[in-house]
Amino acid sequence: MLAVWVITLGFLARGVKKGIEVANKIFIPLLVVLFLIIVVRAVTLEGAADGLSAFFTPEWSRIADPNVWVAAYGQIFFSLSIAFAIMVTYSSYLPKKSDITNNAFITGFANSSFEILAGIGVFAAVGFMAFQYDTSVGQLAAERGVGGIGLAFMVFPEIVSQIPGIPGLFGFLFFASLVLAGLSSLISITETYVAAVSEKFNVSRVKAVLFGGGLAAVISLLYATRGGLSILDTVDHFINTFGVALSGLVEIVALAWLARSIKGLKEHANQTSDIMLGNWWVVCLQVITPIVLGYMMVQNLILELSSAYEGYPVTLLVVGGWLVAIAAIVVGVLFSMKKWPNNELEFNDDKDSKGAAR
Repeated sequence: MLAVWVITLGFLARGVKKGIEVANKIFIPLLVVLFLIIVVRAVTLEGAADGLSAFFTPEWSRIADPNVWVAAYGQIFFSLSIAFAIMVTYSSYLPKKSDITNNAFITGFANSSFEILAGIGVFAAVGFMAFQYDTSVGQLAAERGVGGIGLAFMVFPEIVSQIPGIPGLFGFLFFASLVLAGLSSLISITETYVAAVSEKFNVSRVKAVLFGGGLAAVISLLYATRGGLSILDTVDHFINTFGVALSGLVEIVALAWLARSIKGLKEHANQTSDIMLGNWWVVCLQVITPIVLGYMMVQNLILELSSAYEGYPVTLLVVGGWLVAIAAIVVGVLFSMKKWPNNELEFNDDKDSKGAAR
C-alpha cells in the first residue's frame, strides 16, 4: 500500500502534463494489452463457451424489472466516476473550445468497450471453472458468490491455479491488470481533492499533494489491518450506495429544477461540438435521471434499514458507513462554499493543461 501511494503521489506532484497524462499514457495501454492476452487465453479454455453464453444471453423477462435499470445506473455511475468530481476536474484542464459531446461520447464508449472486453475474459474463465467442477455457470455463481472482491481475490486465484500452461503467468497478468487499473483510478480520484485544495486555498501543488494525498494515505492504513477488508467493504458500500448517488441526485435536481440551467448547458455544448445534443438529452437529465436516482435512493434506504449490511456489527456500519458517507457530503458542501481566491476563477488554457483529460 505504501508503494502504491508513493507512485500515485509522485505522479500527482509532477502536475497534469508531466504527471497524470504520462501515467495514463503508460498504464492504460499496458492495461489493455495485458487484458487482451488474458482474454485470448481465457476464450481458448474448455468450458469458456458456456461462460460466454451466460454473459451474452439476455433474459428478456428482466427488461421490465426496475431493479435492473437501477443496477445499471449504479454501475455506470461507479464505472464512469459520475458524481466523484473526477470528470469535472479532468474536463477543467481542457481548452475552453473543446468539443464537449465528442469527448463525452468517446469516454463513454471507450469505458463500456473495455468493460465488455473484461466481461469476456472473466466469464470465459468462470465457464472454465464451472467445467472443472462439472456444474453450470449459474450454479457456480450461486455456490461461490462470484462477484466483487470475492471474484478478484478468492474465485479467480482458484481458477488461475487450474489453468494449464506456464505456471503463474495467467495469475501475474490478471493481478498486474488489477494493479494498473487500481493505480489509474487512485490517481484520478486523488487528483480531485488535490486540485481542490491547491486551487481553493491557493497553495502549491506539491503542498496540496502532501496534505491531501498524505492524509488519505495515512487514513487508508486502516485497510491494511486485520479487519481492513470489512472496513473497506463497509466504506465502499456506503460511499457508493448513498454518498455518490445522493450527490448525483442533489446535483441534477439543483441544475435541472432549481437553477433551470440544463437548456443553457445544452446550447453551450452544441456551440462547441460536432455532435448536437437534442431534446432527448434534456428529458434524460430533467426527468429520467432524477426519477431513477430517487427510486434508487429509496430502495437502498429501505434495504439498508431492514437488515445489517453483510451482517456487520452496528457500530462498524454507523461509524465506517453512515458517518463516512455523510462526512464526504458535508466536506464537499463546505469546499463548494469556500470562495475562490480573489473571488475569481481563472480559465487556464496553457499548454500544461491541454489534453490532460485525454
